[in-house]
Amino acid sequence: MKKIELGRLNIIKANDELLSNLDFDCGDEDLNEFLLKDSFKNIKNKLCTIFLCVYQSQVVGFFSLSADSIKVNDKLVVNYPDYPAIKIGRLAVSKNFHNLHIRSLMISWIVGFCRNLGDEIGVRFISVDAYNNEKTIKFYENNFFVELESVMKKKGRRNIPMYRDICEKFNIIVQEFSGFFKPGDELHF
Repeated sequence: MKKIELGRLNIIKANDELLSNLDFDCGDEDLNEFLLKDSFKNIKNKLCTIFLCVYQSQVVGFFSLSADSIKVNDKLVVNYPDYPAIKIGRLAVSKNFHNLHIRSLMISWIVGFCRNLGDEIGVRFISVDAYNNEKTIKFYENNFFVELESVMKKKGRRNIPMYRDICEKFNIIVQEFSGFFKPGDELHF
């Protein structure tokens, strides 16, 4: 049984130097190629920011964030045609660290980050274009994402747009990742 000490798990902003020396394989060639090749031009062109999840000096996961807006069919207090959002462009965990819930921990960090960002600029939602397969959709649903009603499980789509309202009362209270776990806490699976 693999275990990790949560207090040693850190999220850091990637830069060219960090990315050029990476050894990372999540088991999905498209996600690997994005991180190891495409990320340089995406960062240079300010299309996204990439964050690395590091455990004991080893990159165990990554995600990319960018600005977004979404159309929500739900009835909210304020009715706008589009709502400000932060998009999770890519999210992956090294295949050596699968099944340790690191993806969910990264989602928790993203929620805390977006809530803090929402104190400075307007942001109401986190969006993602999830791969259209049962496992991926279920993962995001377990992390309080819902499908946009306009595209609910349409067959033949490669991705399913989903979103999470970071202001909803029913969402779990998520603290910043750095304060969420204490040094010495361990995650066993």
